[in-house]
Amino acid sequence: MFRVAHSILLANQRYVLQLRDDNPAILAPNKWSLFGGEINTGEAPEVGVAREIKEELCLSPENFQFLWNYERVNDSEVLTSYFFYEADVTHIWEQHQLMEGQAASCFYFKELSALDIPPFVQEILFRHHAEN
Repeated sequence: MFRVAHSILLANQRYVLQLRDDNPAILAPNKWSLFGGEINTGEAPEVGVAREIKEELCLSPENFQFLWNYERVNDSEVLTSYFFYEADVTHIWEQHQLMEGQAASCFYFKELSALDIPPFVQEILFRHHAEN
């Protein structure tokens, strides 16, 4: 089974999102999404999410809080286990360096509806907002 770790990053009570590359070979090209990615073989999900954030943003949040795990068929028709974490990066956000994607930006929840976000990621963000 394909395994993916994503993080809901928060900076000053805003959601940190990545504008994905405009590459038709990737899932959700040119859309706003969460940071994260594939968990390596033998890697624990919490290690994978920390590695992905380090690789994509050059940030090492102090604490990732586990939120949820979902199993679903992804947009490429592959059964995938998704692990979602949360981290507050407010105190380190100014140090970020974008290494993957076209852009990284912070949005208040009310601004998310104006963005092109994949439906599954929208569901995750709405759930997070509703539970917090």
